[in-house]
Amino acid sequence: MKKLKTMFAAVAILLATSAFASPGPEKISERAKAEFEKNFTGALNVNWEKKDDFYFASFKLNEKEVSAAYNESGELLGVSRVIETSQLPLNVSLAIANSYKDYTVANNVSEIVFDGQTNYYVNVETSQKVLKLKCNSYGEITVERKTKK
Repeated sequence: MKKLKTMFAAVAILLATSAFASPGPEKISERAKAEFEKNFTGALNVNWEKKDDFYFASFKLNEKEVSAAYNESGELLGVSRVIETSQLPLNVSLAIANSYKDYTVANNVSEIVFDGQTNYYVNVETSQKVLKLKCNSYGEITVERKTKK
């Protein structure tokens, strides 16, 4: 249960955060920093933020904006980035195209890797509603949120 709560907290914060302010090196776990340097060699413009018991790094890697979440002991909890819809795996693209034929698919997708699993968060819309879809790497889709226009 605790692991599930941690997962949801980390994913929620990763999704909600697009830019981080640097609070100063004294507030960031040295273990998290050391693991970050091992995990993301070549990262540029690294900014750190601490929220509750989590540390978040926002940085550029291969010219893309990426975010990573760590716990106090330096364990990498999750990674997120925004990709173009054209970069979705084929089975995910096909599943969306088949299930949401009458919808317009957004150009950008949030890709989140957590606990060894990759999920894609895609917005699709019609003239009356917007759906936020969660797609796993197998092409299975769940509706996370529905909003009327």
